[in-house]
Amino acid sequence: MKRLVTLVAGSVCGAFWILLIDTAVNPAIPDAMHEPAVLVIGMVTALVAASLLWMANHLSEMVGLSAMAMGFHSLALPIAALISIVAGGAHAVDVRAVALSIGGLLLGVCLVFVGDRRRRRRSRSQARFDLGQPYA
Repeated sequence: MKRLVTLVAGSVCGAFWILLIDTAVNPAIPDAMHEPAVLVIGMVTALVAASLLWMANHLSEMVGLSAMAMGFHSLALPIAALISIVAGGAHAVDVRAVALSIGGLLLGVCLVFVGDRRRRRRSRSQARFDLGQPYA
């Protein structure tokens, strides 16, 4: 189960990077999605994210970190849309890029919130030491 969570989260992070690059450079290179370098960047990002998420000790911690990682990658979509608008000029505003950036922002906030709540619930359930009482 841990492998599945890390592979899915890593794949989503890699897909977000492919989408980020395609959105940012679309005005300059309209067919950038089919460039091999973009796919290599997506695959490297997916493998790095999966390997970093694999370091978590418990499945619940891994799920929380995975949601946060996907959320933070999704939060970069409005920045890519802004780069796209600046690079293409105000006359070349793509409505789909704007809608994608708003959706990415909302999805990112939701995933970061869910991941943070999941991690906080895990840390609250762990035992704490009471320094006020003598240790028996």
